[in-house]
Amino acid sequence: MIDFHKAVADITPEITAMRNHIHENPELSMKEYKTCALLRDYIEKNVAYDSLKPIGETGLYFELRGTKHGAGKTLLFRGDIDALPIQEDPNMKPCSKIPGVMHACGHDVHGTINVGAASILSKHKDLFSGTVSFYIQPAEEILCGAKMLLEDADIDLDGVDDFAALHCSPEIPAGTIGTRYGPILASADEIKITVRGKGGHAAHCHTVRDPVVAASAIITALQTLVSRETNPANSVVVSICILKAGDATNIIPDFVELGGTFRTLDPEDRERTAQGIKRVAESVAEAYRTEAEVEIKSGVPPFVNTDEWVDKVFRAGEKMLGKGNTLMMPYAAMGGDDAAIIKGNRPGVFIRLGSRTPGGLYGSLHSSSFYSDPKSIPTGMLTIIGLVSEYFGFEA
Repeated sequence: MIDFHKAVADITPEITAMRNHIHENPELSMKEYKTCALLRDYIEKNVAYDSLKPIGETGLYFELRGTKHGAGKTLLFRGDIDALPIQEDPNMKPCSKIPGVMHACGHDVHGTINVGAASILSKHKDLFSGTVSFYIQPAEEILCGAKMLLEDADIDLDGVDDFAALHCSPEIPAGTIGTRYGPILASADEIKITVRGKGGHAAHCHTVRDPVVAASAIITALQTLVSRETNPANSVVVSICILKAGDATNIIPDFVELGGTFRTLDPEDRERTAQGIKRVAESVAEAYRTEAEVEIKSGVPPFVNTDEWVDKVFRAGEKMLGKGNTLMMPYAAMGGDDAAIIKGNRPGVFIRLGSRTPGGLYGSLHSSSFYSDPKSIPTGMLTIIGLVSEYFGFEA
């Protein structure tokens, strides 16, 4: 039997070095030119791929076709690679060398573990009869990289049978993975509200129709969509994160702009919340003698795990990582990921990859102190290999 643990251990230093280089040289969404080039160079030198195709300017799609006799299915893995516009805490090691840009979501790990696992699997294509595909994805943070794959005329996604994605998680320790039955990620939709009134001198407030006060009331009232219109057993988030109003301390502006997001796990909650945002904003604005223009931009749907794939994760995790290192996540996260668009209605799973140093400080995703322990790298590669083993039915 092939010793995949040894194979992973043998390449972990080079994969870790590549990850550290990407971490120190992060690139924002749709600008991942050097990251993509580095990963492509590794693939071309170390992966016995059967096809390799660029997706857009900074994405890659490649396939490993098994040589074992018989018809086989296609399993697709996703590894996103874009960074965020965040200044990294200078005490972090490794640390970004690019001012105002950092890998605060673990995408440096995601891209490298996928090409590392592919390198090992490509040397053993005789073990499976189907195809293992990999999408090195740009622009997850702006939720458009998945659409690039779907819209590429040269990629037959109808031929992809199943889908899996791993994502770093500081909630659980490095060396472990986690998943759950049912929804694991929320939908992510965008809110834009413009409140229009009549501006004027702040000292003569009786002569104006103040959009600032109206906007403040709208922000507060929107929270009742969660506290008074959502079943307490369900999860809904409504967050207003942008408020733009005026330029002077003594001038009431003519309009205020609000922006934010709402997240749900249930399709009915999603539709009801969207309608509720429009109703509440318009009604509250009218009560303050102003008007509200509401725009809801649909984003990604919830990611709902397939039960049989959750079972596969637990079997693969116990086999590759040891007993007790695959965790049942107690609840879904309200973050969204455009991996849900790739999954669509096909069977699949989203897996949390532990990135927190056991006993170490917590640095949340999208924070300046986010950190992924090096142990997450071999853990991720072993998990991918274990899932391929489970899917195609060979020993690992």
